[in-house]
Amino acid sequence: IKFVSIYLLLGLSWATRRITAEAVHDNNVSISTNNGERDRLSSEADVEAAAASKKPNLVMIIVDEHNMRTVSAYRDYLVGRHGKDKVHVWGDDNTLETPHIDSLAKDGAMFTNFYSVAPICTPSRTSFMSGKYPPHRSKNHIAMNSDVTTFVEVLRGEGYHTSYIGKWHLDGNEKPGWGSKDRDFGFIENKYRYNRGHWKYFEDKGDYVQEYTFEDRFDFFNDTVLEEDHYATDFLFDRGVEFIKEAVANDETFATIISIPDPHAPNQIRKPYDNMYHNLTFAVPDTGKKALRHDSEKPAWHQLTTDAPDDLSKTDEFIRKTEDPDSWYNQHMQEYFGMVKCIDDNIGKLMGVLANSGFDDNTIVVFTSDHGDLLMEHGKRNKNSPYEMSAGIPLLIRYPGIIRQEKIIETPYSSVDFAPTILGLMGVDHKVKFEGVEATEDLLSSNILSANDDSVIFSSDHGRGAWAMAVMRGYKYVVGKYEAPWLYDLNLDPEELINFVDDDGYAQIKDKLQNALTDAIMRKIVNFDFVAGSFLDKPRCSDNTNLIPNRLSYKLCKDVPVEECKGKRRTKRHCPASCHTCSSEDSSGKLLMPNGQVLRCWQIGYNPEFFCNKSSKVRTFCPTACAVPGGS
Repeated sequence: IKFVSIYLLLGLSWATRRITAEAVHDNNVSISTNNGERDRLSSEADVEAAAASKKPNLVMIIVDEHNMRTVSAYRDYLVGRHGKDKVHVWGDDNTLETPHIDSLAKDGAMFTNFYSVAPICTPSRTSFMSGKYPPHRSKNHIAMNSDVTTFVEVLRGEGYHTSYIGKWHLDGNEKPGWGSKDRDFGFIENKYRYNRGHWKYFEDKGDYVQEYTFEDRFDFFNDTVLEEDHYATDFLFDRGVEFIKEAVANDETFATIISIPDPHAPNQIRKPYDNMYHNLTFAVPDTGKKALRHDSEKPAWHQLTTDAPDDLSKTDEFIRKTEDPDSWYNQHMQEYFGMVKCIDDNIGKLMGVLANSGFDDNTIVVFTSDHGDLLMEHGKRNKNSPYEMSAGIPLLIRYPGIIRQEKIIETPYSSVDFAPTILGLMGVDHKVKFEGVEATEDLLSSNILSANDDSVIFSSDHGRGAWAMAVMRGYKYVVGKYEAPWLYDLNLDPEELINFVDDDGYAQIKDKLQNALTDAIMRKIVNFDFVAGSFLDKPRCSDNTNLIPNRLSYKLCKDVPVEECKGKRRTKRHCPASCHTCSSEDSSGKLLMPNGQVLRCWQIGYNPEFFCNKSSKVRTFCPTACAVPGGS
């Protein structure tokens, strides 16, 4: 069933009730739904049968830098919400089918508002494993603290046979860093765990694993050594299958994480996937074209990650060359699709092994990613951005008989919530003080749709501290290190082009997200650099960031000298700050001060000498309050 139709059918009742995980593990037969209703098992026989069953196994598949639009279940869901023209961003026919990943959604739950707490590798993976926010100011390649208790350590204590296979990226800068047995974090088997790097082929040498780049692949291939046995995705899935088969043979309850380094760059893939999508020619997404042309406003934290020309008159030619069938961009996208397809086929192989083992119904299967990849949306590639396809990530959880089929969870959650959720779903008691919250109630609800409009999650830039955001269902509020905050209405504006932060119709939503985010910043559960203060509302005087209308010279406000503003009303309206034509009226919103206080201009006016000399942002936001003696 396509998820576009599933979305249209949300709210329809189900005839079948399912045994809950609480019944399986605690003999507690009721759960709370979002509406406070109690769902009960229909018979004591069902309860007894469930309680007698074995503890569930766990297979967690985590990939690297996966754009949700390339999972067809998510793509179809988004089409149902926003329409094809907003979702098929690379062209109507440039789509990818992932039937095996989709099967996890069809047979289980799909989280549609799941985010990385930090859309960059190490901090995100830390949150998944620990159930805690990454340490304040932590960055990529910083080792996870040795005293962290992972959810896998809890499972090992419950008698689970555990393994980690693939990319780890939690042991600092070590590369490749195979095994790391002195830092096992609950994993009994970790021979095939390596710290970091994106090699394309692996060879098991018995007592060690040899890695190869894509260019080195012919050094060991021959008539008897097959490429598909050694390509990274195939090799790591095969090791996962071997682990599962051995655990089944030994009648062991198992938990394994299979961490695939694709579809992260370098975009190189083995045959036949290297030619599978060469018939597709990819368009630059509309948001990318607007960003490259400066046709729309964009936040200060938005940084183009292409080699676009500085001369804006040459932008259209740059876009034309980028969309050429032989361009780097088209090869990049074709290979990306191929990497995703290879992952999907390997998931199909793994699910076949589970089905044949007889352990299928008692094994939880999870699919997720550490962060996304913008793939030229907003003129950007890769990660570390608050945009949906960077910070938003897939999460699919299949648990037959426990999680109802085709479940949609629209309640916002983040990677910090995964550890407590998976332990709760598995019925494991623990004393770990996780910072994340459980999504178990949503997972076990018999409703096809679970949606909590009060839930708020956080994500932030663990690279430069340039932004931090709070998200609730349908809305996103982002503060920046340098300029005005942005409020997105993800229902009305799924492309994330319009700033509603000073729209009175969004005042309540803004206040809720603003208050939640400032509290999170003060508690240091998000990383944000506000040493110079930060605007929590839009300053009354600020330049527009798009092109000055009807300028043949393609100028932006930052390029306009003051003398050029004279006699040019359109330029002065567009660039009041650069043209020095702002009124002296104070802004009406709030400022986050360098000392952590949240103040309005009238409060700053009580002690302007103290506050106004702290930051130029204060003087910009409150020109009247700062104009008194000692205030500037």
